[in-house]
Amino acid sequence: MSTAHPGSELRFDGRVAVVTGAGRGLGREHALMLASRGARVVVNDVNAEHAHATADDIVARGGVAVADTNTVATPEGAAAIVRSALDSLGGLHVVLNNAGRGGPSGPFETSPLDLMDTIVRTHLVGTYLVCHAAWPVLRAQGYGRILNTASSAAIGNSGMAAYSMAKSGLLGLTRSLAVEGAEHDIKVNALMPIGYTRSAALNPNPDTRAWMERNFPPHLCAAAAVVLLHETAPATGDFFPTGAGRTALIGSITTPGWNGGPSADPEQLLAHWPEVTATEGAVWMRHSRDDLGFYTGDAAFPG
Repeated sequence: MSTAHPGSELRFDGRVAVVTGAGRGLGREHALMLASRGARVVVNDVNAEHAHATADDIVARGGVAVADTNTVATPEGAAAIVRSALDSLGGLHVVLNNAGRGGPSGPFETSPLDLMDTIVRTHLVGTYLVCHAAWPVLRAQGYGRILNTASSAAIGNSGMAAYSMAKSGLLGLTRSLAVEGAEHDIKVNALMPIGYTRSAALNPNPDTRAWMERNFPPHLCAAAAVVLLHETAPATGDFFPTGAGRTALIGSITTPGWNGGPSADPEQLLAHWPEVTATEGAVWMRHSRDDLGFYTGDAAFPG
């Protein structure tokens, strides 16, 4: 397998990658760049025309790819995607979960419940199912790289409650898998791409849509994907916004807070609220247990 040296090209020779939702947009750009760097790619998309078009483009450029049209939204479909990698390309090392249907759904009270179900089923549950199908392969070989496509919308925004809920769920999944995968050299991260795609075109604000179309072509998100999926990936369990040539880190903190002990009542808590939210002494959270270090006395965490 290829390794990277300072200044050398990041290569994926000998690696097999699955990219879901790779027929168009971000997924297509990820698949093209991985293939251009030596990966053999399963191009997954439920739209057969687009899946085959991307796979054919990879082959035409000298790469190796197969099209796969199974859905990520069922356990059977996810298992079939993994089998495509094993049976057609002889292995599985890289999983890039990009598939998802639906984006901003409008005001919460008028958002259709069937649209919520579609968004959660594809973006969140579909990612879980593909990871679940791939995990035994990656664990058995003691190596794997997974990149989940989240969004800064996970933090919350107007008009996209279902989308934000699904993308926020991916952050918990990403970090949990990173913790479990560490001893097996399975690194798992989440990308928060800003690229003008079909989902971005659903944004209800015309000024935002025009700004994204001008400045955020999808291919500018692929570089971060390559770094995080390479064997030299410099992170695991982290969340990276990327777009327009910028890549950064988004995380969560826990504050020391206020501890009034077992006798604390609501009135005391309200009076000390500034201490609850003060960020001095805050700790960067990489695990749910990172918050437990602030408990003292009888409540001190024993582990």
